[in-house]
Amino acid sequence: MNTSTKTIFIATMTAALFFGFLHLFVPGHNFERLHIFLFNLTGGGTIILMYTEERKSFSAGTAAFFMLSLLYAIAAFLRYYAFAAAIAVVLALVVEAIRVKRFAFSPADFFRGLASVQSKFHQAALLCLSLGLFISALVILNHEYWKILSSPKLTLDVFFLGFSFPVSLITMSVMFGMIQENGRLLVRILKNISFWVVNLGVIIFFVFILLEMLYAELAAAGALFIIVIVIFILYVRLGIQIQPKAFLTSGMSFLIMTAITGIIYILMHVFIPQPAGGKLLLKLHALISLYGWNLNGLAVICRNDDFPIKLHSGRVILFHWIIVTVIAPLGFYFRPMSVAAVMMYGAFLYVILFTRSSS
Repeated sequence: MNTSTKTIFIATMTAALFFGFLHLFVPGHNFERLHIFLFNLTGGGTIILMYTEERKSFSAGTAAFFMLSLLYAIAAFLRYYAFAAAIAVVLALVVEAIRVKRFAFSPADFFRGLASVQSKFHQAALLCLSLGLFISALVILNHEYWKILSSPKLTLDVFFLGFSFPVSLITMSVMFGMIQENGRLLVRILKNISFWVVNLGVIIFFVFILLEMLYAELAAAGALFIIVIVIFILYVRLGIQIQPKAFLTSGMSFLIMTAITGIIYILMHVFIPQPAGGKLLLKLHALISLYGWNLNGLAVICRNDDFPIKLHSGRVILFHWIIVTVIAPLGFYFRPMSVAAVMMYGAFLYVILFTRSSS
C-alpha cells in the first residue's frame, strides 16, 4: 500500500479504539457502534476489497466503500435508520460487484474438494461481508419500522458483532495459503473440514445467540474451539517459514484466547444469571478478537508485498500483547490508561505499516 493509504488506515483504526474509550470522557453516550463499525467495516472491509483487487491504493469501488461505510457508521450512531439501511444495501452491491469480478456470481467452488481452501475462505469473506450488509438493512427495518420479528437479540447492537467475521475469514485465507499440503490427502481433508466447520459453526453459533440457547451456544463454541486448535497445529507445523508466520501465529494465539474467554463467558451465564465480572470478560473478549486476532491479519495483508520488513518481530509482537491484554482492558476503567492505550496502539500501527522493507 502507498503512504497515503496506510495513513488513512492508521487514522481509521486508531479512531476505532478511541471511540471505544470515549464514553469515559463523554458520559451518557454510547459510542460502541462507531468503535465496531470503524474497525470491522470501514477499515477491515476496505482492506478486504483492496486485497481482492490486488491494489496498493484506492480504486473507485474501494473509495466508494470506504466513504459510504463511514456514512453508515455515523448514520447508525445518530440513529438515522432509514438512511443507514439504504447505505447498507449500496455497500453490499459494491462488495458483490468486486466479488463477482474476482470470482463468480455462484460460489460453486465451496463444494469442490480440489478447489483452493485459501480461495474458498477469500470468497467466503466477501460473501459474508455483502450478506451481512444486506441482512443488517433488514434488521434495521424490522426493528425500527416493520416489527415483523420480535426478539431482544435481533437488533443492530447485537448484529454488528457479525461484521468481524469477514475479517476473520480473510485472515484464514492468508494463513491457509501458507499451509503446505505436500500432496498429503489428510492435510487437504483437514483444510476443507476446517473451512466448513468455521463457516457453518459461526453462523449456527450466531443463530443460537439470537435464540438465547445457552447450552447450544456452549456446544457450538466448543466445536469452534476444537477446530481452531486443529488449524493452529496445521499452521504451526506446515506453514511456510517466512516473517508473516510469526505475526499470524501470534494472531492464532489471540484467537485461541478469544475462544476460551467466549466459552468462560457462556459458562458464567449458564450457572449465574448475572455474573459479576461478566462485562469485563466480554470487553476483554472483544478486545482480543478485534485488536489482537483480526488486527494481525489486516496488518499482514497491508504489508503483503513488502515482507520481509526491517523490524524485530518478537519485540513488536510482545508490545502488541501488552497493549491488548493489559493496557487496553485497564483503559476501560482508568482514563490515563485509555489515553496510553490509544497512543501505544497508534505507535504499534505506525511501526507495522511504515517500517521499511528489507528487499
